[in-house]
Amino acid sequence: MEQLNNRLYISCNETLNNKSVINKFKTYLSEEDKATQIYIITAPLGGKYTYDYEENVLVILIPKHKIIFLNLSDERSSDFENYYEDFIEDLASISDKYEYKEYIGRPRDWKKNNTEKANLEDFNKASLKDFLNNSKINDLKDQRIGEFLISLLIGSINDIQQKGIEVPMSLLEKVKRNIILFDGDQTRFIYENFSDKKAVTIQGLSGTGKTELLLHKLKDIYLKEKNSKIFFTCHNIALANTLRERVPSFFNFMKVDEQIEWEKRLWVSRAWGSQKDINSGLYSYICNFYNIPFLGFGYNVDYNKIFSEALDFLNNIPSRDFEYAFDYILVDERQDFPEVFFKVCEKIAKEKVFIAGDVFQDIFENLDKKQLEVNIILNKCYRTDPRTLMFAHSVGLGLFEKNKFNWFDDEGWRALGYILERDNNNDELHLTREPIRRFEDVETDNFESVEIVKSTHTDEIVSIINKIIDKDKNTKPDDISIILLDDNKKIYQYIDTLSNNINTTFNWTVNRGYETKQKIENTLYISNPNNIKGLEFPYVICVTGGIQNTYKYRNILYTMLTRSFIQSYLLLNPSENLEEIEKGLSIINEKKYIRTIEPTDEEKEKIQRKLINLRKEQSLSYEDFLKSIFDELGIPKESIPPIKTALSASNIEKFDRDKTISFIQRIKDFY
Repeated sequence: MEQLNNRLYISCNETLNNKSVINKFKTYLSEEDKATQIYIITAPLGGKYTYDYEENVLVILIPKHKIIFLNLSDERSSDFENYYEDFIEDLASISDKYEYKEYIGRPRDWKKNNTEKANLEDFNKASLKDFLNNSKINDLKDQRIGEFLISLLIGSINDIQQKGIEVPMSLLEKVKRNIILFDGDQTRFIYENFSDKKAVTIQGLSGTGKTELLLHKLKDIYLKEKNSKIFFTCHNIALANTLRERVPSFFNFMKVDEQIEWEKRLWVSRAWGSQKDINSGLYSYICNFYNIPFLGFGYNVDYNKIFSEALDFLNNIPSRDFEYAFDYILVDERQDFPEVFFKVCEKIAKEKVFIAGDVFQDIFENLDKKQLEVNIILNKCYRTDPRTLMFAHSVGLGLFEKNKFNWFDDEGWRALGYILERDNNNDELHLTREPIRRFEDVETDNFESVEIVKSTHTDEIVSIINKIIDKDKNTKPDDISIILLDDNKKIYQYIDTLSNNINTTFNWTVNRGYETKQKIENTLYISNPNNIKGLEFPYVICVTGGIQNTYKYRNILYTMLTRSFIQSYLLLNPSENLEEIEKGLSIINEKKYIRTIEPTDEEKEKIQRKLINLRKEQSLSYEDFLKSIFDELGIPKESIPPIKTALSASNIEKFDRDKTISFIQRIKDFY
């Protein structure tokens, strides 16, 4: 049912009048068509438009099809005609509002080729497949206009100036100029009331559009509830600043006429804040609002402590004296907060708390039942080619290898957007993903979304860039990012050489992301992994000496490979496990699934024990972590400082217990 919810959105209540039609669509998508996205509406979404004849009509929206106006009653044909004309008039008005008219024209330009009227008798005569085939649009430009019209009706507004009305031809342009349409779950989050819930949670992979959906929800509330007070928050101060900058530009883009009343109707800030400025954070504000003693940052003072004490204080306020601080609270990056934080939010918000977060912070997070108890799971990553995502998960989790780094149960795999198929004869598990709209007009068989190159020489990178440019002459420097995965000082010398090589060969300016901390137009972005979060590029070139067997490294590798939305290249030196990885990648490219061997119960327990130990160790300070090892190995106090110095100069990952112990044992006698 989850996948059906993804592909079908219904905005009307089921009645005796429409029930059989709606059920026919549900059956069709469940049994015959596993890919098509369908919306069934009676008015443009958003609540502004209503019609007298609405209960007798269904409007069917399907990409690459005409908009079908289905009349459910034969008795009031004139009312149906009026409904149709009113609907078209309102659609034209929305088109005008978002400046689409200049590109798609007036209704007289698109009504004939992009809409059709049908009655119930015609609908019931043929199979649904045949009925829909009759409404298909063959002309590519009309298809594109049709998708723009659908985007207006469901509120998935595209920048038509950037997307353009002409049909893109090159691979890069096809992907860049793909028309974004919300899927069923995304649309549901924006428009559904969730009347029975105080807290509404969406969780999904990175790239599933969570923050964008929160912005749409914010806009919807701000416009509909004129006197509402709203706080939009997250943990990270940098992200909070970015969100505060994004809100005005998003409102402008969505043609919100009302001026933002900062710190009166809308707050966008981090969760903690400063005692000196009550508007600097959610905690700062509620401490002032409810006269709660403010706890500043210090030893043993964290989110759990400050919000636990705040909740105790709030719960002791008599109900007759209690006032709500806000009507709505929106939270991004749920995974950064303890559960008590959300209890406080529910306590101080009069209406609703909307929460968005990653299914997991990294690929070594547990997907337990508590995490999966959410209202909407977004498991379709719209940024990355599904093959790239499959390879990144595989190499990150060690799915091609005997000793895997993590494993999920069936429910966990499905939460990550995978479809499971088992070959019980040899314990094989095949994991595949549904195709996504961003690539539906792209012949993905014509190229490999991930390529492995067994060399890290700078000339190889130049060769790859040449290959990219040969495929599309319109490739710009900022379409490409080069990411150095290894954490050592040698990479900066490598970057110097590479930058000179690129500048000499292509006359391109190089943007060193670890210095600028931002993308710069018309420059090629080179960085370490620390400065890539939130960025995406058509092409990503990842460079590493070899695939390391540490949790931190595998997570970085997964994250960096998925920064691309066309192709990722992995440059590395040959290693002993590379053959397995190459074979796994070739199966993904050929078969469109991950082939892996399911671990035994004993192996699964071992994997989980390792992860539990890892989390325990990471909850310590690094000093406490080292002290426990020094105590275990009986290292004398006078030997500890030089051993620490040697450790800091090594490439050993912090909190990698096995490698740290092995290293200390090798050198301890020397010291």
